[in-house]
Amino acid sequence: MVITKNRINIKNLSIYLPKKNSFNSKLDKKFGLKKNTLSKLTGIKRRKISSIYETSESMAIKVAKKLINKNKKKINITHLITVSNTPKIFFPSLGHYVYSKISQYIKSPPFIIPLNCGCSGYVDALIIANRIILSDKKSRVLIITSDTYSKFIKPLDKSILPLFGDGASASIIEYDKNGWIMEKEFSETIPNTEENLIFAETNGKRFISMKGPELINFAIKDILPKLIEFIKNEKNITLFSHQASKIVLNLLKKEVSNINMNFKFPTYYENIGNLVSTSIPVLIKKNQKLFNNSKKILIFGFGVGLTHSYIRLRK
Repeated sequence: MVITKNRINIKNLSIYLPKKNSFNSKLDKKFGLKKNTLSKLTGIKRRKISSIYETSESMAIKVAKKLINKNKKKINITHLITVSNTPKIFFPSLGHYVYSKISQYIKSPPFIIPLNCGCSGYVDALIIANRIILSDKKSRVLIITSDTYSKFIKPLDKSILPLFGDGASASIIEYDKNGWIMEKEFSETIPNTEENLIFAETNGKRFISMKGPELINFAIKDILPKLIEFIKNEKNITLFSHQASKIVLNLLKKEVSNINMNFKFPTYYENIGNLVSTSIPVLIKKNQKLFNNSKKILIFGFGVGLTHSYIRLRK
C-alpha cells in the first residue's frame, strides 16, 4: 500500500527500563556452559528485568507519566493504542489501566485500542496511527508498549531465557507538515505457525515457549525477501529493525548487503536484551540523531504470529 498525502511525526518518545540487570554470564555457569557462550551466541551480555513488584501495567503507567511530565499543561490525545503480550490482567486491557492513571492530564477521553501483538506491535500501531491521522489531521495518537516476558519463561529454558528483557515505551504520533511520509507499508501473518512462539497455560501455569529453528526459517523464508523488496532500489536508507538477537540481525544485515550497500543498520540489544514491541522505540531513542537526520527510513518488526510488519518513511 502506498500513502503519499499524509505527513506524521513521532513526538516525545519516552522509554522505561527496569533497574535490575540479569547477566548471561551467570546463565553460562547455571547451565554448565563455557564462559561467554550465550553472549557470543545471542550478542546479549545482560538483560533488563522487571522487579517482582513490576507488571506490564505498572511499567506502562510509569512510561506514560514520564511522557506526560514533559508537558506543563493538559495534553490532547484522541486515541490511545496499547501493545502488550504479557498483561498481568487479561481484561480490562492495559489501555484502560493506563488511562485511569493519566486521565487527569488529558483534555478529553481518548478512543482506546488495545493490541495483543508481539515484536511487530510497534510497527502495527504506527500503521494504525497513520491511518487514523490520514482520516483526520487533528488526531493525536498515544502509543504505549509494555512487556514483562522474563516473568513467564521457565527457569531452565536456556533457549529463550538469555534473549528476553523487559521494558516499556510511550510516544505521540501526530500530523506534522514537515514530518515523515509513510510511502509504503506491509504486514503479513503466516498461517499455522501459532506454536512456534506461544504464551499458553499448561497445568495451571503460564509460560512462553519458542521453536528457535522455526524462527530462523521465518527470517530466511519470509522476512528477508520482503526486506529486500523494500530496499533493493533505495539509496541511503536507514533500517530500524526489531532487536531480536545477533543471529537474526547478522543474517539479515549480511544478506541485505549483498544487494544494497547504501544502508545504515543501527543495533541496540547487547545490554538490554530483546524487548519485544519496545525494542524499536528504544532503538530509535538511542539513535535519535540518526533517526532525525535520515531522509529515508524502514522500520520493521517480526515475531509472534508469525507476523512481520514494515513501514517505509521519507522526508
